[in-house]
Amino acid sequence: MDIVKDAFSGDSTIEQDDFKVFLDPQANAMLMDTTIDFNDMQGFVLNNLQQSSSCGSSCSC
Repeated sequence: MDIVKDAFSGDSTIEQDDFKVFLDPQANAMLMDTTIDFNDMQGFVLNNLQQSSSCGSSCSC
């Protein structure tokens, strides 16, 4: 994860209000059906109830 001003060639762009998220093709496939939220205590929180992983259905970074 990185903060950038513009998308790179091949990236998908998701826009909500004035906030944009750029996803490269590999990340786009991995994050399908995932919600991304930001929490002041945890940072970015990724939730995917369909995905099972070592951190359950959500992870924060």
